[in-house]
Amino acid sequence: MMRLGAGRRPARRMVAAVRGVVALVAAVTLTLAAPLTALASYPPGFPPGYDPATRPPNYNPYLLISEENWRAGTSMSQAEIQAFLELHNSVLKDYSCAEGGPNGLHSQVVKPASQIIAEAAQFWNVNPKLILATLQKEQSLITQARHTGRDIDPASAHAHSTEYHLTNAMGAGVWAGSLDKHPGFGDQVWTGAQKLGQTTGPYAWHPGKIRTRIGNDHDGGRHIDIVPQNQPTWNLYTYTPYFPQFNVWRFYNQWFGDPLAYPGKAPVYRFYNLRNGSHFYTRSETERYAVATRWPSVYRFEGTAYSLETTHPANSAPLYRFYNKRTGSHFYTASESERQTVISRWSASFTFEGVAYNVSLTPENCVPVYRFYNVRSRSHFYTISEAERDMVISRWSSVYRFEGVGYYVALSR
Repeated sequence: MMRLGAGRRPARRMVAAVRGVVALVAAVTLTLAAPLTALASYPPGFPPGYDPATRPPNYNPYLLISEENWRAGTSMSQAEIQAFLELHNSVLKDYSCAEGGPNGLHSQVVKPASQIIAEAAQFWNVNPKLILATLQKEQSLITQARHTGRDIDPASAHAHSTEYHLTNAMGAGVWAGSLDKHPGFGDQVWTGAQKLGQTTGPYAWHPGKIRTRIGNDHDGGRHIDIVPQNQPTWNLYTYTPYFPQFNVWRFYNQWFGDPLAYPGKAPVYRFYNLRNGSHFYTRSETERYAVATRWPSVYRFEGTAYSLETTHPANSAPLYRFYNKRTGSHFYTASESERQTVISRWSASFTFEGVAYNVSLTPENCVPVYRFYNVRSRSHFYTISEAERDMVISRWSSVYRFEGVGYYVALSR
C-alpha cells in the first residue's frame, strides 16, 4: 500500500495493516469540487410549523435515502467498518460480544462489533452505513468513548453508562412498554438491521400511504400525518415514530455523503502530503480511514476530489501501480507494455503493487487523465483538469514534461 519513502519508514507498517485491501489510489491533482447533490423536491403537505429552509437543501423528510443505497448491504467490508470505528475512536473499535443472530437466534459466539455489523448488514441486505448512523442516532456509539455514570457531555441530564448504551445500541424495543426486547449489542444490531430492512407487517408500504407520527421539534409532540415517498423512508419512520427523521440522515450525510446519491459513484478521496507537497488519492474506505487515523501529521484530508462510475463498462482496463523506492512516490500506468518494461528493467527502483483500480483505454464517454514527468523529483503527476494541465505547461515547463494522455476514466453522473 502507501509508503512515505524508501527504507523501513512508518508507512511500511501501514502497508502491512491494510495489505490485501484493493486500495483505489490515484496520484491525480485537481481542484476540489463541491459534491453534486440535487436539491430535494418537497411534496406539499408539510405539517404546520415545519420550515424546509431550516434544513440542508438536500434534506427531504419524506425521502431520506434512496432504495439503492438502502439495499447496499456490502457497501462496507468488516475491515472498512473497523477502520471507520478506529477513526472516530469509538468504544466499538475494540468491543466484542455475543454475536446475536437472525430472528432471535441469540448466538453466544463472541465476535468484534465490526464483524457483527457487517454480517447483519449483509444478511438483511441493509446498508451498514445506515446501521452506523442509527447506532450514533440512538446511543452515540460512534463518537462515544467508554465511560461510567453520566454522559460525556457534563451538562447532560442522562446518567447512562456505556454499558447501558451498548445494551440498547440500536434502540430496538427499548421503550418501556415494548414486548419485543432484545438487550445486548449483538441482538440489537441484528434486530435493528432486520427491522430497517423488512417490508412486511407494519413495515409494508405503498406509494401515498399515510403514516401518523409524533412531531418532535416544532409542535410539542402533536400527532401528525406524513406521506413517506419510498420504502426505506417508511421504515425509518416506523422504526422511530417521530417527525422529522433528521439525525439519522445527518450522520449518514456527514460521514458517507448524500443518502440519495447514486450508489454507482465511487468517491476518490484526496490527501495533501505535508512533507513533500504531493497529493495522495484513494477510493478505498479502509485506506482513507487508516491514513486519517494513523498519519495525521503527514497527510491532511481534503475531502472528495471526484467520483468514478463503478458500473460503467468503459472502466474495465486495469490501472497498474508501482512504488518508487527511491522517491517515495507512486507510478501508474494502464499500458501492458509499459508495465512489463518497468518490471523487467527497473525492478531495483520500482516495486510492482498490482492493480490500483480499473480505467478506460478509450475516450468515449470518458475524460482524459493527463500525465506529466517531474524532472526534478523523477516522479509523475496526473490530472483530469484541462485548466490545471494548461497552467502546468505554461508556468512549470522547466519542471514538468508533458507526456500526453495517460489513460481515461468514466466519471459518475
